[in-house]
Amino acid sequence: MNENRNTTKRKTIAALIAPALVIAYGSGLAFAADAVAAATLYKNGVIYTVEGPDWDKNPLESMAVSADGRIMFVGGNEDAEAYAGSGTRVIDLDGKVVFPGFVDTHIHPPGAFLSSMFNISFSMADTKEQVLKALGDYVDANPDLDVYWGLGFSMGIGGTEAEGKGPRKEWLDEITRDKPIILRSGDGHNYWLNSKAFEMNGITNDTEHVTGTIHKDENGELWGTLSSTYDILQMEPVFTPDQQRAALAAFQDMMHSKGYTGGHLILMSLDEAGSSNVYIDYMKEMESSGAWKTRANLMMRFQPEADFEKDLAFFLETRDALSGSDVLKMTTGKFFVDGAVDGGTAYLSEPYSNNAAKGFAPDFASVFLWDNEMLKERFSALMGHGIQMHIHSIGDQATTEALDALEYAHENNPEADVRNTLTHLYLVKDSDKARMGEMGIIGSTQPYWHFKEPGFYHEIELPYVGGDRGEAGFPVRSLIDAGVLVTFSSDHPVTPDPNPFYGIEAAVTRNLFSGKFYGVDEITRIDNPKWLRNPTERISVKEAVEAFTINGAYQMFMEDQIGSLAAGKWADMIIIDRDILKVEPLDISDTVLLATIFAGEVIYGAGIR
Repeated sequence: MNENRNTTKRKTIAALIAPALVIAYGSGLAFAADAVAAATLYKNGVIYTVEGPDWDKNPLESMAVSADGRIMFVGGNEDAEAYAGSGTRVIDLDGKVVFPGFVDTHIHPPGAFLSSMFNISFSMADTKEQVLKALGDYVDANPDLDVYWGLGFSMGIGGTEAEGKGPRKEWLDEITRDKPIILRSGDGHNYWLNSKAFEMNGITNDTEHVTGTIHKDENGELWGTLSSTYDILQMEPVFTPDQQRAALAAFQDMMHSKGYTGGHLILMSLDEAGSSNVYIDYMKEMESSGAWKTRANLMMRFQPEADFEKDLAFFLETRDALSGSDVLKMTTGKFFVDGAVDGGTAYLSEPYSNNAAKGFAPDFASVFLWDNEMLKERFSALMGHGIQMHIHSIGDQATTEALDALEYAHENNPEADVRNTLTHLYLVKDSDKARMGEMGIIGSTQPYWHFKEPGFYHEIELPYVGGDRGEAGFPVRSLIDAGVLVTFSSDHPVTPDPNPFYGIEAAVTRNLFSGKFYGVDEITRIDNPKWLRNPTERISVKEAVEAFTINGAYQMFMEDQIGSLAAGKWADMIIIDRDILKVEPLDISDTVLLATIFAGEVIYGAGIR
């Protein structure tokens, strides 16, 4: 299937007739070239088209782009001369490397920007000491705030002695006991509160939660953290429309600065009235002004307790309203079927490890977040409307039951081409890998997590799942071998820096991509065992690039428009400083992005205009 998609080429009339015009007019070359002249002609490059099974072996030299941002021609320098007219801007790439623009198939706008711009963000604070200092400085600098909100801490800062329960409330109490502090973890599944915040949200030692975890110590006292308890907080941060617009613009700028020209954007919920989502409105505003320059498929979350018919009506109305846009589409329903490993809310087929220390029953394996029959009917109804499912599934039993529901929906809608997707896929049974392949289920995975992450693996994963399951976590090679189309994504802000070259290196090495990023020593060989996770799941650089380009385009139903560089497609592409197919794998993360180009327009990078 992948080869068939990659070999599909669409030629424009100009691309087909240009060589003939050159031959026919001979000495009239200037006239012929003007007749089919490109707006921009790139020459002397190393252009990887991601077209065809051997694209990695056959880089091209030149590309012609029309005034409306479409690719007219990709090929050799000599043939490219047919596209050079009197008004053509010629750019000498001088050996620089070109790839299609990257696609992130699972990302949350506006990322961490509301917190980093208007609250506090801990995305670059890795240790307990760093987090507490940053928070203390923020509180001292903002004495008039009534509540201190933040985002981006890691449960791992609690250390191994916390047995996965994360940091203590007493650490926050030392900063202030008089005002609530409410911090959300980088993965979005956990909260860290001080004593005042617990009090103001009505959470006591006796409070329980059915689907999440309120962490407590051995005496039943509140520890300080909550896992997958999304409905328990009575307080929530409030931002003005102008702040939300500014955060969304900053989010898009960040995407462009990393080389992304498209993505699956997750809109977690509707507003309180249940009739809109402000970020849809802001994206439409930016599109109208010409400021939105990202091809975005939008996801809307469906929840078991929500009014399904009302949510579906809003989805369909929004889909219709966006039907004429080249850059915004409503395509996908987002579902959570379990939580996360940290906190013990991922739904496993076997009980969690070391449960006594965490206060779980010996047979505790968490729960499925949906009634199975309801989920089957919801999936079937959405597929009947041509709506794609995108399903958060961490634990192996969650994946099994999600596949059961998808199988039912597929049987009821055998003609539907909705390209359903499972995302995260921390643990997957071999039998379910085969089922995913047979059913055509896409696997949207986050390669940034596919090694033994410093500050998380030993502190969080091992206390909950043990060494064997931790080693097996996040399969990729075995998914591909089972026939699963794998796409790559960051889940930003869970991944604070969604640099795709970090993700490609991690996918290829299954090892540490940057010691500096994590504040640990660099590795000098890919088989260094300290952070290495299951090297049998490594993939090639070629496969990793496809996961970030043409495969992502397929998940977005846009493989005939983006994801590869071919005549007729949008000129969405990146220019970088090295050939990542040829450098040492541990050097991929050092790649410098020189330019991001969207429909022929440079939207990032000062060096190529």
